[in-house]
Amino acid sequence: MASLTSGRLHVIGGGLAGSALATLMAEDGVDVTLYDQAEPFESRWTRGMQTSPESHKVSEPEIFYDPEGLVADFFARFPEIPGKLVRPAHGVLGLKRGRRKPAIVTLDEGLAHALVNRRSGPLMRAITAFGLWQKRYASEDSRVELPKGMGNAGIDPDDDRPNPGTYHRDGLAVLAEVLFSMPAHRCSNALLGRVMLPRIKSLLSKNHEPVFSAIDPIILNDIALPTLRDRFISAGGSVAAWAPLGDIDSTSEYATDLLFGEDTQIVLKPDDAVVLALHPKQLCDTVPDIGFAPAPARRQTMAFEMRRPFAEPRCLFTSDDLVRAIYCNRRHIQVSLSSNVHLPSDGTADQFAHRIWQKCIWLSDQYLNLDLSARSENTNNQGCPKFSFVDAEAPFPELTPGLAALRFRLQPPWKNLFLCGDSFPAEYAPGPAAVFASVKQVRSQLQTFFAV
Repeated sequence: MASLTSGRLHVIGGGLAGSALATLMAEDGVDVTLYDQAEPFESRWTRGMQTSPESHKVSEPEIFYDPEGLVADFFARFPEIPGKLVRPAHGVLGLKRGRRKPAIVTLDEGLAHALVNRRSGPLMRAITAFGLWQKRYASEDSRVELPKGMGNAGIDPDDDRPNPGTYHRDGLAVLAEVLFSMPAHRCSNALLGRVMLPRIKSLLSKNHEPVFSAIDPIILNDIALPTLRDRFISAGGSVAAWAPLGDIDSTSEYATDLLFGEDTQIVLKPDDAVVLALHPKQLCDTVPDIGFAPAPARRQTMAFEMRRPFAEPRCLFTSDDLVRAIYCNRRHIQVSLSSNVHLPSDGTADQFAHRIWQKCIWLSDQYLNLDLSARSENTNNQGCPKFSFVDAEAPFPELTPGLAALRFRLQPPWKNLFLCGDSFPAEYAPGPAAVFASVKQVRSQLQTFFAV
């Protein structure tokens, strides 16, 4: 393909976002160099990936929210990549208050759609739909409303709840915490509405697609990312590994020099472009004037090894006092812990893991009709399977109301600088779907830049 321009594109950050964007732009005919502080064409699902739980350091859930199917659509353009890289996942919201009957809400046809349909009668459904639609246009200063009995310290145990409240409000708070990896009471109410209800026609449509998908990190690591690298090299792209970005020199309007390490300087021509696909902390260190908060969200997860694989990916989101989400995929379970839980550091990890495991057994039996003990090695219910803790910063900031609103007006300080990653698309929750939404947006911006 003929080049769009004589300018060069410098993509800094070789994770999934940077690698995907660089590959597409190289195949568009642009002269591209991809830089990374380690090896590019890796992702946060695969960097240092091991399949055994004792070395499982991936805090990124393998099951994610993607109602538009952006991840599957991206990889579908490469016939070399097996379609089973991304599979639909069965999602359930399980809620319980005191002695009330548990509510089991199937989320396969959309979060908002499920919350509306569990209401009885056309009038209540219409009122609920209107309330969700209003949430999309809520004040940017508003935060997710917490139900009574769910204070800032998290959701209280079932038997201690003084007020029956509503399952609807509980469900919204749980989904906010799961989707944004932060306490619900700090999350933007308007952003939650935009994520759950992208279009009002989604509530009226009778044809729904699964909104949760699972990615196979082994296929991603062994096939998908090497395919992107081969495509990139074949299209004429250049790779610069082990090249940590130090600083960017600039005029008032344009980035002029890229400084790598201690002694490498890349002089930018007027028609060159730069894309930063970096962790928010690295981004703020490099471009202090970006106005983007570096404070990260945080993920606390546990991984348990299973003896038998799961036939299909499935996930449970719950208002439990310890567990927020259970992700069942391949031969292990990822458990996302409540934001008010603190992992033990006093040598009691085994006891805590056993407590979490017993909770997972009970929750999965109640809401997923899944017998976890039969799939693990400890069939006598003594102890728990092999496990690992992950207490890690998420690769995106906490999307508080102020930061969520900032994403609509965020502008890089220079005309030839672009930002790519799941922190930036204004109407997406962080995760793989936001990554590829950002890739799509930035690709369009770059095509316009180079065309001019």
